[in-house]
Amino acid sequence: MLAFMLALSLVACGSNGGPTTGDNSKLSGSGEVDTTTEAPGDDSSDTQQEAPTENVKSDGYEKFSQLKIGMTESEVNAILGEPARVDKAYYYYNATINGENLELEVWITTESGLVSYLNGNFNKSEYRDEFADSETDLSKAGGLDDGEISTYDDCVSTFKTPGFLLNLNESGVVSYLWVNTVGGHLRITFDADGSVKSYNGFF
Repeated sequence: MLAFMLALSLVACGSNGGPTTGDNSKLSGSGEVDTTTEAPGDDSSDTQQEAPTENVKSDGYEKFSQLKIGMTESEVNAILGEPARVDKAYYYYNATINGENLELEVWITTESGLVSYLNGNFNKSEYRDEFADSETDLSKAGGLDDGEISTYDDCVSTFKTPGFLLNLNESGVVSYLWVNTVGGHLRITFDADGSVKSYNGFF
């Protein structure tokens, strides 16, 4: 009888003992032992995570920024495609910005047949997010008010980025847009000599 009780005690100790060397079981999040056998290479730590899809910007601005004063209609069409409509010297092309339709405006002078003005109204709120740049710093934009920022070069130096072209005419007057990632934006127009002509926005 004593031998039987001793054998029973040894069996009980063996079943309650800690994991033996070579035990491949793991503790699950609930604290219970998970004895599920894993196939080689199935461990989640070995699984390659799919990279998140990056937001790809629309090509509307990329095409617009290739336009130059003095281009011919055929050169413009090669970049933007056929115009959606034409009203004398005013050519209107469709583009997509931030998933929204946008009409690009190009003036082609009837006398010369060359581009004399181009415009894309990218600064509207429905398009603006596409131009947000984490490098753009508008914290010192107040310098526009007191004249510390008075040229395009000053803007590039202060805002840390070159901005995005909005419009340009044959006399050299040009507008640029700066957008940061915290809701700030500035549209600035420069005279042909690069000096600040006007500006508006929120920063």
